[in-house]
Amino acid sequence: MTRFDIKVHTDHAAVDVDGRFRVTIRSHVPPPIASAQLVLRVYPISDGEPWCEPYEEFFVDEGRVIELENEAREQRL
Repeated sequence: MTRFDIKVHTDHAAVDVDGRFRVTIRSHVPPPIASAQLVLRVYPISDGEPWCEPYEEFFVDEGRVIELENEAREQRL
């Protein structure tokens, strides 16, 4: 079973997954990626320490999420 250790901060969280990866979730990202209201970064963990740079990044545009939510509401009506 996967073990999650969650550390919550005011504008971001870090989740360690099976001692192999650290996933950070950050909101209110400053420029140049200000349109991405939520950024997830995946850091592999080697020898017990997360990498200094992320292996992969995922960006979520809050505006687009709101559009999709509104479309889903309209379809239900």
